[in-house]
Formats: sequence, C-alpha cells, structure tokens
Amino acid sequence: MSNFLAVATATKALQVFLAQAVMEVQVGATVDTRKPPADPPQEPLITVFLYQVTPNAALRNRDAVTRASDGTVLKKPQLAVDLHYLISFFGSESELVPQRLLGAVAGALHEQPTLTRADIDTAASQPPLLGADLAASPQLVRFTPAQLDLDDMSKLWSTMFQTPYALSLVYQAAAVLLDGKSTPAAGKPVLRRRIAVESFTRPVIDSVLSLAPNSPPGTPPDDSAVTKDRELVLIGSNLGRPGLKAVVGGAAATVLRSRDDLVVLAQPTGLPSGVHPVQLRYDVTFGKPATARPWLESNAAPYVRRPRVLDASREANGDVRLTLDIPAEPQQRVTVLLDEQAPPGEPHSYQFTAKFPLAPGPDPVEEFTVPINDVAAGTYLVRVQIDGAQSPLTFDGSAFTGPTVDITG
Repeated sequence: MSNFLAVATATKALQVFLAQAVMEVQVGATVDTRKPPADPPQEPLITVFLYQVTPNAALRNRDAVTRASDGTVLKKPQLAVDLHYLISFFGSESELVPQRLLGAVAGALHEQPTLTRADIDTAASQPPLLGADLAASPQLVRFTPAQLDLDDMSKLWSTMFQTPYALSLVYQAAAVLLDGKSTPAAGKPVLRRRIAVESFTRPVIDSVLSLAPNSPPGTPPDDSAVTKDRELVLIGSNLGRPGLKAVVGGAAATVLRSRDDLVVLAQPTGLPSGVHPVQLRYDVTFGKPATARPWLESNAAPYVRRPRVLDASREANGDVRLTLDIPAEPQQRVTVLLDEQAPPGEPHSYQFTAKFPLAPGPDPVEEFTVPINDVAAGTYLVRVQIDGAQSPLTFDGSAFTGPTVDITG
C-alpha cells in the first residue's frame, strides 16, 4: 500500500540515493529535485526533474473490478503509475565534472536499480513527507534507463523555456502504487471450501444455416435468406452436451433437434428484422446441494433475420404502402429499393428512405408508407432493407417475379 505521498517520496528517495552515490566521486556535489537551471552553475550539481507521469501498462487494470453492481467497494482502488525523470549534470567542463557525475549515477543505478526501504524511510522522515508509507508497498520502485532519440530529446528540452541543454540521463521508475481511500467490504465468513472440477470442451458454432418449414427428414440446410418461417440450423462441434439452451437475439429459442455437430432451433417470436447473435448455453451442475447453472457457453454467431414484403401498393398521393410479415420497430432504419421489371429499354432503379421514426408510438408496425418521387412509369420489384436485413424476392427458376408495385407516373 502507498498513499498520495508515494510519488514525492520516490523522488526524494532517489535524491538521497544519488547523493550517496556521488559522495566519493565529487566532494561537495549537490543533488537537487528541480528543473535544470537556466544559468548553468560552475559548482557540481545534479538535478532530478520529474517531467512526466504515465499509467503503468502492466498493472493499470490489476485492481478491476473494484465495485459490485450495487456500488459496494470490493477491493481498494489502486493506481499504478510510472515516473519519468530527467537527471542533469552541471559543473566545470574543463575538469569533466558533469561526465564524472554521470558515470557515478549511471553505475550506481545499474548496480542497484531498485529503491531500498532504508532510502525510502530516510526520505519519508523529512517534514514534507511525514506519513508517507511507500516503504510498506509490496511493489518495489525500479529504475530503468530510457533511450531518447535526438528528436525526442529536443522536444523534451524545448518545453523548458530558455533552459540550455545540459548533459543528462533519462530514467523510468516503475511502478508507484497509489491507493484510494475507500474501505472494501469485509468478506463473508467461510465454514468450509468445496471445489468441484469437471472437464469439458467448449462448444463451437461454425456457421448458421436454415431449413424451410416442414422439410422432410434428412433435408440438408442451405444458406437461403432466413425469413420468419424458417428454422435455424447451427453447424459446429461439441454441440450435443446435455442441458442445452439457446439464446437468439437476447431471447430464448426452442431447441427442436440436436446432435454433436448440429442444432436446429425455432426462431423466437417477436424478434425484429436485422442482425442477431445466436448462442448456445449449457447447464453445469455444481455445489451442494447440486444446482444446475448455465456456466458453459458457445461462441456467439451472427445471422440475418430478413423480412418479407407481403403486399406493396401505390397510394393516391403517390406514396408506396408496404405490408411486412415481421413488424418493424419505430426506431429502425427502413429503405425501399425499386427495380424495374422487364423494361423495354435500360431498367430504372430507385432507392427511398422511410421517415424516422417510422411510427410515433413505441409499438412495432406491420404496415407503413414510404414517400417516393420522380419515378418513371412501369412495374417495379420491391425490396425493403431494415437495419441491413434485406427482404428476398420471389424467383421462379429463371427470373424474379415479385413482390411488385405498379407505378403509373
């Protein structure tokens, strides 16, 4: 654990460590926690400047989840950050003081890259840091040299206005943990622990096909448009486990037949047109008394539930009135596609968008009108597209025959 003083304590502890490291190399050298000075001094000086703090990539999600669904604190929130230091060296260039100081610091941090608890305790004894508890943290702060290219180095120094460049090292300190103030709820008392193990192979859905209603036994499924009246056929592996349940678009679906490589489902009633996920769930019995729970799940495979146009007619005001077999939700996006059937010349094609929302109330609608304009006279095949699900056309083996609407101009 470590409180809000952890960052400042880490910086002060680094200062203490570096002061000891250069004591034998340069008598009278000063280590200060500040930006590099605008006027470089001739006296031996090392500045430790914390110029950036970033989240620690390895530990940033270690404390998830911290709260239950009702807001109860389950685990004390803990932020893991990395500290980025610019360590600069000053002194007489003729006597190579900056380079001697750099050598001492680089060697010391390579030999001892982590802050010792003794250095942390020494830093925490200073009046500004009284109450710091970084020394009690299970995560030791480790210093790693960072390599900045010339472009990154120039950007870093340009942020310090009117400060001339000085011989420097860049180090990353990972990781400093900052604990929140929330107190987690105590766990419930445990009388005894019971562990049950059951081996299984995860069921996998490879594809979603369909069958026409009342198909004779043995009829293979196909990839035809999945309309309201067709049955879903899931093809995959390890699907025949006991305790099978199916969920289609968030609604329970009836399982008609199942075996290890195939499951046949009836589509849930009331499911709107569009793209929906299909998933199989299996009850696994655990506990004492034994309780069945849906703990084993297959992957979720998508399928497109496509509407049919039952009727299309022209209104007196020129709009097209459509009747669908699957009611459309008011918030769904509806597009009507018109393609001229058997034209004498080049066929015409049009696309029109229904008003949004489709209806003023919350109830789905089976019948609605779509305004059209500037359509050449003729007979047109009608398709409706609802949230990416397009209605199929009737095909007699040689040509599309319907549904159609007559436009008289």
